[in-house]
Amino acid sequence: MDGILRRLMAIEGVNGALLVGKDGLVTASTIDGEDEELLGAMAAASYDATCRYIEQLGMGEVRHAIFETLGGTIQVTDGGELLIVVRSMNSAHLGRIRIEAEHAGQRLAEQIGSY
Repeated sequence: MDGILRRLMAIEGVNGALLVGKDGLVTASTIDGEDEELLGAMAAASYDATCRYIEQLGMGEVRHAIFETLGGTIQVTDGGELLIVVRSMNSAHLGRIRIEAEHAGQRLAEQIGSY
């Protein structure tokens, strides 16, 4: 799991990455302290709310969500049992983060499936 986070952190402009259970509990993180728990819990809650919203619209399952703000971007990718959460600056290449997070989700599913 650390390899997944290292690959995400290697992307220019990424300043944090987490693997979070859908209940908001952090499994692995590059962020220390209270920010880790807050980001993990809020990412899981917002992803859950987004999934319920999209379900009401009848558009299928959410695979990836991007939250863009003046202070940066949070991307949340469904990795099966876990969510992949990436925090970045506005200058980061969002497409590259999305592709790497998608690949991380696939690797994560393979790793968890092997236990």
